Formats: sequence, C-alpha cells, structure tokens
Amino acid sequence: MKPKFLLSSIIFLSIAITSKAQISSGKIFLGGSVSYNSSTNPDTHAFYSNIQLGKVVKNNSVLGVLFNYSSNNYNYSLSFKNKTRTTGGGVFYRKYKPLGKNFYAFGEINAAYSHTNNDMAYFNPTSQYLVSKADQGSLYLIPGISYSVCKNMQIELSMPNIAYISYQHMSTIDKYLPPSVSPQKRNTFNANASLNNNLLSNFGIGFKFFLGS
Repeated sequence: MKPKFLLSSIIFLSIAITSKAQISSGKIFLGGSVSYNSSTNPDTHAFYSNIQLGKVVKNNSVLGVLFNYSSNNYNYSLSFKNKTRTTGGGVFYRKYKPLGKNFYAFGEINAAYSHTNNDMAYFNPTSQYLVSKADQGSLYLIPGISYSVCKNMQIELSMPNIAYISYQHMSTIDKYLPPSVSPQKRNTFNANASLNNNLLSNFGIGFKFFLGS
C-alpha cells in the first residue's frame, strides 16, 4: 500500500464515517515508553524513557505534560569513552476524531525543552576530556490512528517524526577543554516535514490508558 493511498484513506474515513464513540471528559490520560539496549563490542548501554500524563479536558481532547530521560554510555576499549545524559519535559495537546468500530484518528502537537550533557574522554596518548552541554526547544506534530482494545486502553500507530521545528544552543565547558582545543559555541535551527516515499518507515506503535469512570 502506497503512503499517499494510506493517508487518503485515513482522511476519507475521518470525514465520511461518524460514530457516537467518545473519549469522555474527566478521564486521566497515561502513556509512555521505556527501552534499554546494550552490546559488548563495542561496550554500549542505552536507556530511554518517555512519560505522558494528561486529562481529557473535553470529549476527545487531551491536555497534559510530558517528561523524558535518556542515557548513552559508549566505551571503546581503553582509548575512548563517551557518556551522554538528556532530561526534558514539555506540554502537549491531542485531539481525537472517532472513525467508528472503536477506531480513532488523532493529531497531537507538543512543545518540549531538553538539556543534554555530553562527556568525552580520550586516553591515548594522554588523558584528555571534552565536556559540552546543549539546550534545545522543539515543536512536534504527531498524527496517528488508535484502536480501543478495551474501555480503558488503546493501541495506536503514530508518525512521531512527520514534522518538527527545533532550536539548539551548544557550548563547551571551558574548564574541561584539552589545552589544544578552543572553546566552542553553536546555534542550530532545524525544520523538517517527512512527507516522502519513506513515510511508512516513520510509524511507531504504542499504548495509551484512560483512567477513571
């Protein structure tokens, strides 16, 4: 199935099909993910967590907050080590459109801030350290489809990387710089919309819970 045909089908269904199914106001919205990966050659350990907590402020509309934390340790023999830590949070708004048969289309927009510390250590021929920090603000648009497995749980298919805008400021921490390395500062602006032939590769699967009566 081609991406354009899939998107056209979703749009057609959201307009042509009506349903009395509602996500009732007052419910607590809870979602998130946790992942951990490791390997031995090279020695790497990666952890990622993301939590969304919100409330259905009116039927089919969710307003809430999000939190995330990630860490990545990379050790290459005795010559190089890299450690990265990122913490962040933000707000989100999600709108559902009933499609019938317990299916929903949804669109989500979130605004988030994150802070990253990156520590690099070199041990050959002598020990040197390069420590940097980065602050980033991002705005994401996330469309998708969900299905109510039961009264309080949905499984969803989303496209988290379809469109985003971000701004990042990065700088080195001068006291940790090697003698031969000059201080660095960099500002980066990114904007991206992934409406291309690789659209299907951007899909992600997740679960969301609606708690309360």
